[in-house]
Amino acid sequence: MQKTRLLAAAIFVILLVFFAGCTESPVTPEPAAVVTPLQTAEPTPVPTPAPVAPTEAASPFPDALPLRAIASVGEGENTREISVYKYLIRDGYEFFAQGWGRWEPVSPPEGKEFLFIFVRVKHTGTKKEISAPYPSVITVHTNGNAYSYKSGRDPTVQIKDIKELEYTGGKLYVYETKEGFIIYEVPKGISPFETYVSIFLPEEESPVWKLA
Repeated sequence: MQKTRLLAAAIFVILLVFFAGCTESPVTPEPAAVVTPLQTAEPTPVPTPAPVAPTEAASPFPDALPLRAIASVGEGENTREISVYKYLIRDGYEFFAQGWGRWEPVSPPEGKEFLFIFVRVKHTGTKKEISAPYPSVITVHTNGNAYSYKSGRDPTVQIKDIKELEYTGGKLYVYETKEGFIIYEVPKGISPFETYVSIFLPEEESPVWKLA
């Protein structure tokens, strides 16, 4: 009888273990980690600045006359017509040496060149005698600098390839015209577009011309 009970108890334990295993919840596998690919941020384009036009420097003589323009100065019997009518830029010139009977070359100092300015003055008034401006009051302006006439040449000496003689100014009789060139030493490579010629006239408006 005792054996029967032990057997029944053993069978009961086996059945209990069996059913416990069948009813155990299955192990749910953990979901695999989702790998999100890294997105590289695109660089923000930097706008290219629009090109800025160069600012033109203010003209030192905004009312300058163009080459060959005539300025009427003075009043009534003292009226004169003045013009700067031509210019030449040269790295040298030749003059006729009468004593030697030949052409002699002249070169500018290092880094300089010669600027020939041609001036014409006409007496249009009625006064018997007035004065044409002297070369000493005629000034060249370029790149912020001023250059004056330097005397020392014989104004009656001919320059090769130039028909006019040197301008001297001075006495001017009724309806007379004085014209000629004035030579200046200026820096090599000046621009006619930035070069001006002024004539100082005491107690009168001083005219200015732009070469180009």
